Amino acid sequence: MRTANRTKPKTAFGIEVRLFTAQTGMNMKELAENAGVKYTTLVETTTGRCAGRQLIPAVRRYMDDYQREET
Repeated sequence: MRTANRTKPKTAFGIEVRLFTAQTGMNMKELAENAGVKYTTLVETTTGRCAGRQLIPAVRRYMDDYQREET
């Protein structure tokens, strides 16, 4: 008998965000604040509940800039 999987699977963007937060030690709230987006919208976008047409480019731009500064 299988148990219910109660977690929502991550989108490709959600996986990208998780990798970034794991590599940098930054949490999702810090990422949202630094990228200038709402935390709840960021969470919903990573699980596919929200389209994030404006959010995804803003967060990706921040992640790219952050990684460029680190190297």
